[in-house]
Parts: sequence; structure tokens; C-alpha cells
Amino acid sequence: MATVKTGKTAKMKDVADLAGVSIKTVSRVLNNEPHVQEKLRRKVRDAAQTLDYVPSQSARSLRGSRSYNINLVCHMAGSNYVNSIQFGAVIACQELGYQLSISLLENLTSKSIADIRAAFDVLVRRNRPDGVVLLAPYANDEKIGFVLNDLGIPVVRVGPVDLQTKGIMVEIDDYQAAIEVVRHLADLGHKRIGFVRGSEDQRATHVRHSGFTVAMEAAGLELHEDLVRPGAFDFSSGYEAGLHFLSLEDRPTAIFSSNDDMAAGLIAAFIEAGLKVPEDMSVVGFDDADIATRMRPFLTTVRQPLSDLGGTAVSELVKSLSDNKTPGPQRIVLDHEFVLRGTTAPPKRA
Repeated sequence: MATVKTGKTAKMKDVADLAGVSIKTVSRVLNNEPHVQEKLRRKVRDAAQTLDYVPSQSARSLRGSRSYNINLVCHMAGSNYVNSIQFGAVIACQELGYQLSISLLENLTSKSIADIRAAFDVLVRRNRPDGVVLLAPYANDEKIGFVLNDLGIPVVRVGPVDLQTKGIMVEIDDYQAAIEVVRHLADLGHKRIGFVRGSEDQRATHVRHSGFTVAMEAAGLELHEDLVRPGAFDFSSGYEAGLHFLSLEDRPTAIFSSNDDMAAGLIAAFIEAGLKVPEDMSVVGFDDADIATRMRPFLTTVRQPLSDLGGTAVSELVKSLSDNKTPGPQRIVLDHEFVLRGTTAPPKRA
């Protein structure tokens, strides 16, 4: 096989020579086109890695209408949920020869269609994305979906979605995960179980609460209105919910929090009040964020494969682009895991 001279930048022909294939085959593999034998695909990728070959994005764009850019759109920065999904999306883009751009567009759900259109017009002019990955709560917003469809931009949505036109959705089974949490607490002997909701504009909040409700009824446990509290997927709202539970004459013995940040807030409130977790109060979170193993005791929670959600969203989007098709309705459900740690135990009292 041919080799590249020392100090010379590798070209597509060098990859083709090393892999023993045509330049056209190299191009098809690097552009992630379908109908290429897996054996050839591996040979080309191995050769490209050996030669440290980096495709020229500008040259690829000139050869066609693609920008080889995927745009991930989120509503906030800094959360473990968003950051972990972004990480998976970045890795997938690197492996597939794409660039990932991040757009932080705040408060889109409260804007008019005209304002949403203006925001995405700017995004399209700046980044020329081949497609968009939408995170919650934007993934479930009808107005945003309408604008992107009108602009002709392929979309993959991350998280549970309840829309007429869904396209590709990548999620876990939040409903089943919530049922598993309640079953765990009921099996321990808990009867008064509280629930902390998340942000009301996110579909996950409603799906998890629905699973909670169904599981409570299935276990023969009474649902108490004062044991369901609002939340915002942040520490502060969990702490406020904790204060509410502490004020009740007949407190719950266990709390299911819709995410880990709120669970941490709950535990902080309980510990400040002199309670012990899990001896006096059991707590379960959701996500398995970094904070779940930075608190003491470690948090019992539901693990979402957040990085895999981002990676799968990008991979499915690129696949649809390679097939030259508008993404059709498709629900991709990744596995979740109930993670038993140190914040749940049988109740001291029934």
C-alpha cells in the first residue's frame, strides 16, 4: 500500500491508496453515504485515522449544498442535562466528519411565531446548518416545529415529545422509569410518598408524574394532593418543596424528585431540619447527574444515558441527510437504569 511522505498533509488519494479503494469510495464513506459495504467502510476509516486525514470542510461544502454543520439548540447553559447531551453530540459529529454548533436561544416558547422565525433566520444565516437537534423544552414546542418545517430544516428532537409532526425522537421511557421508582419505594414499605414536578413547559415533567400516579394506584397507595409539589428542575425549587414537606403535620416518608438537582435541594432542607436521609426520609432523583455522587449519602436515582441521547440524535440526523430524505416519524428509545444507592431505606413509621 502507498504511504504518505513525512511532513506532507494527507489527501483523499492517499487514503484511497492505503485502503486499496477508489477515491469515490473514500468520498462516499467520509460523507457517510449509504450502501457502502461495512468492510470497505472500516478500511477507509482505518486508513484515514492512520494518515491523520482531515477532510476540508470548505472543499466539501463547495462540492454540494451541505455545510456539514449540525446545530444544537438549547434554552439554557450550564445544566448537567444540557452539557452531557452536548458532549455526546460533539463526539458523534467528530466521528461523522461534521461540526457541531451550539445556539443558546432563551425564552423561545414565550415568543410569537414571527419572533421565533427571526431568531432562526439569524441562526441559518450564521451557521448554515444541515439539520438541527432540539432539546427540551423546545423539542415539544409546536411553534418552533412549525418554523423549522417552514424553513425546510431537518430536525431531531431529544426527550419525550407530544406533537402532531414528530419526525425523529430520541428519548428514554420516562413513564416506565417513574413506575420503577414508585415500585421500589412501595416495596420498601413506604405508603405516604411525595412527588416534586419539574418545569411545566417540559413534557418529561408530565410523563414522569403520569407514571408516578399510575404506579401509586397500582400499588394501592393513596394519592395526596399536598404531597405533589411544583418544581423547576433546579436546587432552589427542590429546597422549597422540602420546606413544604417539613411543614406538614403528617409528613411523607419518601419523596420522588423529577431530577437530581431538586433531590439535592430536598435533602439539604431535610438535613438542615435535623432529619437523617434515608433513616427519616427516603429520596429518589432522576438523571444520575454529577451531583448524585457528590452528595452524601450517594443519591438513588434513574440513570439517563445523556451522552448517548446526544450522540444518537446526531447519528440519526446525519443518516437521514445521507439518505436525502426528510426524517419521518421515528421513536428511538434508549435504555435507562434504576441506580440503587444510599438515600432510600424502609420507613421508621408506616
